[in-house]
Amino acid sequence: MPQNILRKDGEGRFTFANRRFCNFIGKPLHEVLGRTDFDLFPRELAAKYHQDDLRVMATLENLDVTEAHQTSSGERLFVHVMKTPLYDALGHVVGIQGIFWDVTQRKATEEALASERDLLRALLDNIPDRIYFKDIHSRFLRCSASMVQRLGVKGASEVIGKTDFDFHPRELASEFFQDEQRIISTGLPLVNKLERQFSAEGDEMWASVTKVPIVGKTGIISGIIGISRDVTRLKAAEMALKEARDAAVQSARVKSEFLANMSHEIRTPMNAITGMTGLLLDTRLSQEQRDYAETIRASTDALLSVINDVLDFSKIEAGKLTFEMIDFELRECVESTIEMLAETAQKKGLDLACWIDASVPNLLRGDPGRVRQVLANLVSNGIKFTQRGEVLVRVTREAETDTTAMVRFAVQDTGVGIPGDALSLIFNAFTQADGSTTRKFGGSGLGLTISRQLAKLMNGDIGVESEIGKGSTFWFKIPFDKQSLGTPGQSCPAFPQLASKRILVVDDTASYRNILHEQLRLFKVADFYAGSSNEALNLLRAQAASGTPFDLAIIDSDIKDMDGLTLAQAIRADSALGSVRLILLTSLHRRLTTAVLQTTGISAGLVKPVRQSRLFDTLVDVLSADPLGCSFPSSANAPRPDRALTQIKSVRVLIAEDNAVNQRLAVRQLKKLGYYADAVSNGKEVLEALRQVPYDIILMDCQMPEMDGYEVSRLIRQQNPRGAGPYIIALTANALQGDRERCIQAGMNDYLTKPLHLIDLETSLQRALLRVQPSRKQIEAAPGTETLDRAILENLRELTSANEVDPLHELVELFLKDARLRLDKLTSSLQRQDWAQLASTAHTLKGSAKNLGAKHLANLLSSLEKHAKTGNLTDSANILLNVSSEFHEVETALLAELQKS
Repeated sequence: MPQNILRKDGEGRFTFANRRFCNFIGKPLHEVLGRTDFDLFPRELAAKYHQDDLRVMATLENLDVTEAHQTSSGERLFVHVMKTPLYDALGHVVGIQGIFWDVTQRKATEEALASERDLLRALLDNIPDRIYFKDIHSRFLRCSASMVQRLGVKGASEVIGKTDFDFHPRELASEFFQDEQRIISTGLPLVNKLERQFSAEGDEMWASVTKVPIVGKTGIISGIIGISRDVTRLKAAEMALKEARDAAVQSARVKSEFLANMSHEIRTPMNAITGMTGLLLDTRLSQEQRDYAETIRASTDALLSVINDVLDFSKIEAGKLTFEMIDFELRECVESTIEMLAETAQKKGLDLACWIDASVPNLLRGDPGRVRQVLANLVSNGIKFTQRGEVLVRVTREAETDTTAMVRFAVQDTGVGIPGDALSLIFNAFTQADGSTTRKFGGSGLGLTISRQLAKLMNGDIGVESEIGKGSTFWFKIPFDKQSLGTPGQSCPAFPQLASKRILVVDDTASYRNILHEQLRLFKVADFYAGSSNEALNLLRAQAASGTPFDLAIIDSDIKDMDGLTLAQAIRADSALGSVRLILLTSLHRRLTTAVLQTTGISAGLVKPVRQSRLFDTLVDVLSADPLGCSFPSSANAPRPDRALTQIKSVRVLIAEDNAVNQRLAVRQLKKLGYYADAVSNGKEVLEALRQVPYDIILMDCQMPEMDGYEVSRLIRQQNPRGAGPYIIALTANALQGDRERCIQAGMNDYLTKPLHLIDLETSLQRALLRVQPSRKQIEAAPGTETLDRAILENLRELTSANEVDPLHELVELFLKDARLRLDKLTSSLQRQDWAQLASTAHTLKGSAKNLGAKHLANLLSSLEKHAKTGNLTDSANILLNVSSEFHEVETALLAELQKS
């Protein structure tokens, strides 16, 4: 038998044992018979077994227990033991007989089941979620204490066997029943269903309900398990949050509308101030009056910039900021932005440079206007917080696939740096590194916030590294789509005459040398570099002596040991270097005239920062031209006849563009072409501006808020039915078939696609000049600013005696001849920055002007003399322009006086 069987006498001695028992204790039968438990088992176990035997014999009751046992090898197990009394033939108890077997596995199973049962009971008794089990007829089999409480009964026994129809309104119970039957029939669970229920007291409540099928080992569904969680408070909080969100959205909308309306209301008079100040600056003013008017104009522009920032910020907060997805050229986008800010940097004596890695894809898709906005913000900040040194823009490729490119833009300056504790705050709205009321640098504190938001909205990122006293590097990276293959883009064609040329770059700024090296490397030229004028002369002479002379030298005008013009003259003075052609790099405010370039033997001039395309065109033109000729590849650098300049100055231009950066770029481009322009941000402002100022040309963005360019153009033409009114040039990012026709139908005269290229803009404006009759009206001069003093002229006439030559004729002819020479001398002195000569010449011409009664001209020359003595280049240049203009007025007035006599 598989059980262990044994018998013992009244003294506890074994009288019988089967073979399984002998194997169990590991002893043969003869070593078992006659022995006691104390001989075979550990004393503790033997004592228990003996006590059990005595109790059975004393009470005559059977023993039936499961107890722990230990084998001879020390293994612990559980056995089921049955012991009964053993009787003789007379019925006397003579011992016990026992049977036991191993139940260790069963014991473990029972304990596991008991543990699971206890855990389930603890779960059902304590969990706040309502848990229940139902059969296939949706009758309750078991439920948790919380479910009992939810149903409003005293105990689980009142729930078992019942359905939801016994506890809920029929409509709700039917819904619950249908859900459960669908689960049982399909086997698909119901997860987190939001159910509207009612408590036992009739109060509305909400529950999140999950029900799953109970699947047996055979795969048959025998019922469902349900879990219901009370989410009434959560639902209430959600409703409150929704109401708060709706209120916040409404508040943001109201705020956005308020800011938009306020910015519009502010911009409207500001645009009027800008326009009227422009009209005022066109009149003949004293230098003091001109200073005041220009201050008003500059302050107005600064205020408009802040207003645009606030409007952009409000649009971002309200989620109303829109983005374009158009084809654009990355190099054009970056270089035009840098060029726009170059003058500001150069006025502070800073180098502003741009380096675009050759591996960066140029033909991309995205929003170039927003990229310009972020880049312009960071570069402007770099210029603002840098007193000396440079601001360098680096554009690199961070990642690339067949269809996309991640581009990184970094703006590195040598400015004041940012404290470590401020780095985490500077991108917050209205926050600056220096937030004190006595801070050195101004600003609204919105630029970096807007930049961060724009970068994030374009799926990019932005950050900064900085060290106090050593400068900062602001960076942002944006993912772009690549343009489809075959899309035409700006590229440098292969010119074999460049590939073999030897070019020397002379610049004492390492970053400029590196940038020019990268640009020249693309043209396959042999480029060499010198950091000073002396080093350049030595290289030029050494290469000429070795029989491998340089074909061309690119010279920076601001080299410390010897300025560029002086170096050019030294090169031209050396007969061994006669074949070397020269290109001069200058800043915007130090551009040289054709006469100066020809005098010094320079073939062409380039304005920094140098665009790659412009450098390429210049190299081709210079190296292809007559060796003694002077080439001007960029029309923006070429001088125009006085008559053309006069016509340009008399034309009023309005720019309608809602993007602040595109606005500034267009203003700078027009300024470079010689035009002075005002700017507005939407169609309504165009109409209001036209009511204030008679503009001749409008650069009209087609896509503007409130009223687009098409609608504005139609309204303008309706107000001027006979073709009068301004010449309208459409600006649009679209270049699809039919766009030009749509612009013409709306009453526009011409059509330009964005981004604007300077040469295209100039060509369009030249077409406009052929059609435009300048509407500028001459405003009476202010008292004391008449061209000529009549009293002085009469006194000169009274000096005439009979039969004498009219002294007025003689003096006028002498004055005009001398003045023309001295005006040329003033110009050349300013270009050389020969301040002593400039002041002396202005002083002499001032005296001549006073003698002839040209008081306003004399006042301007007096102001020029004063600024020349302080070495103020910008103001001196502006005053000299006014001197030239006033001289033409004086010349006309004097010649008219001679005709009278």
